[in-house]
Amino acid sequence: MSRALASVVFGAVLGTAVIARADGIGVVVTGDSSLQPQTEAQVEEWLRVRGKTLIAAPLRPDALTALLDCFVIEDLVCARKIVDGEASAPQLLFAKVEGADAGNGQRDVTITAYWFRSGRAPQTARRSCKSCDGHTIVDEAMSSMAGQDAKTGTLSLTSSPAGARVTVDGADVGVTPLDAPVSAGSHTVELTKAGYAPGHGSVVVAEGQSAKLDISMTQDGPQRSLLPYVVGGAGVALLATGIVLYATSETDTGEKYQYRDTKPAGAVIAVVGAAAIGAAAYLMVRGKPTDSAPAVAVLPGAGYVGWAGAF
Repeated sequence: MSRALASVVFGAVLGTAVIARADGIGVVVTGDSSLQPQTEAQVEEWLRVRGKTLIAAPLRPDALTALLDCFVIEDLVCARKIVDGEASAPQLLFAKVEGADAGNGQRDVTITAYWFRSGRAPQTARRSCKSCDGHTIVDEAMSSMAGQDAKTGTLSLTSSPAGARVTVDGADVGVTPLDAPVSAGSHTVELTKAGYAPGHGSVVVAEGQSAKLDISMTQDGPQRSLLPYVVGGAGVALLATGIVLYATSETDTGEKYQYRDTKPAGAVIAVVGAAAIGAAAYLMVRGKPTDSAPAVAVLPGAGYVGWAGAF
């Protein structure tokens, strides 16, 4: 009798768990340890008031560690795969709260939140406030995500060079090249990479469609190649030397035993110099570094000008 009762109780508990999982949501809050408890409590209260069923410990410890690693490298695609594959709830709210001392006992607070729903692109929100406790921006971030259009598409993004960090509407989503799920509508994209000026772009993503975007980044001023100036300077020097040699060449008049005939060498050197100046002008117009460069050689009575590098 007790065994039958235990089976009934177990069945009832199991049924409740299934119902809870069907509409449940787990909450994970990380970041500033002094702000985590109040932020988590506020997020859970916001969800509870709106009829959400909270599920404790939605991820196993190893899955939670893997999820945190994804956010450390700011890879939203990685995070979504872990949530879809490992979470015990069909929805998961991940939030990172950060605080900075603003003086006079006040703090600047920033919250970055991601709302993962099974089979749908995550909704994101980022809010900041100056000299505050973060209470208002938590509500703002949650309301923003809840109000976002659930219709989604895909952003297919490439960059030159590859490996640039990507933010879409202020949220980090990974590095190029990538295919990221985003809500349908217009989005602003920013790329960052060490040694390069930030790249910017905008794109409109249609529901259920993939929008392609390619952004070319330019190197920062201090990183630009000095090659055009070096080649140009060498070209000017060679051209001047060639002209001098050509002009000072001696003509055989029969009055001397030996004469210094420098016209051939002067002509060759002048031509090489002119070619180098032309190459420098091309590099300046091109306006960005290159893996190829002019190759110049001057030999006794001869010269060589060409181009070496990877094409």
